[in-house]
Amino acid sequence: MDFSLNQIYELDSKCQKELRSVLKLSKSSSLSCISEENIRKADKEDLSNVILSLVDVTESRVNILRSAAVSMEQLSSEKVINQGKIIKLQNKLIQKQETLSSVGTESGSSNQQVMKNDIKSAIKSVVQENERQQEIMLFGVSEDTSDLGETVKDIVRCVGAPAKPQVRDYCRIGVRVLGKIRPVKVTFSSNDDAKLTIQGGKNLKTSEKYGKVFIAPNRTPEERLKRRQLVQLLREKKTKEPEKQHFIYRDTVCSRDQVKKEQDHTNNAHSHSEQLSMSELENLTMNFSSRFEMITERHCSKLDQMGRRC
Repeated sequence: MDFSLNQIYELDSKCQKELRSVLKLSKSSSLSCISEENIRKADKEDLSNVILSLVDVTESRVNILRSAAVSMEQLSSEKVINQGKIIKLQNKLIQKQETLSSVGTESGSSNQQVMKNDIKSAIKSVVQENERQQEIMLFGVSEDTSDLGETVKDIVRCVGAPAKPQVRDYCRIGVRVLGKIRPVKVTFSSNDDAKLTIQGGKNLKTSEKYGKVFIAPNRTPEERLKRRQLVQLLREKKTKEPEKQHFIYRDTVCSRDQVKKEQDHTNNAHSHSEQLSMSELENLTMNFSSRFEMITERHCSKLDQMGRRC
């Protein structure tokens, strides 16, 4: 389950809706005013529906909190990795500068020029890598598009990223050849805009207009070669083991057993609730409310601690 801020907003809306239902059912002005006596007076069928809705909201909340925790762990790991890369590059530049300064006049100007070129090359590499992280590639965008700029912006809107990405530039790559569709390179204002657009690329599969458009990072030639090898390995896995689910995750082909669809727990819970007595429903409601608050506090505390570490 991929985590996004939209899920938090939607869940908050659901929680507010269910809380209003509880207040209406118990005829209370606030949550602190709810008592067993209020619940005992409530209609049994309405009470059952509220419990089922609360179960659904709680399950969604727990899943989203878990997904958020995983996302924050990944961001924390990526941050550590990026910091390590920056430190290595800084050390490399310092070594080059120290070597350059230690070169005497007898070494000649040619050696000094070589050192200067190495430093310029290292800095250029860092700058190019940062620029590439702000870029994405669009494959499958028709060559017959009259206004490429509007098409690119429309595709980005269809992706449905939480924040509206800012397109800075775009262009076709390569010379036009009859019968061939050239990819489109899109540059954003920030790395985050590019990353969010790539993550939301799967939403284009359900689009009638852009269902054949595919979004990918702007990879280096070495990265493209490695990606092709991974895709080839993925195809071989799918052919040899069709009973399993295969996918590429962090430059590795992973496999797992197919997840069987579970029966509709909502229908089962509803049929079971019809067999409960009024007193059992009352106890279940009070216990569930306490459990709901405990789960929420525990996961929010974990997310807060992880946020401070990041």
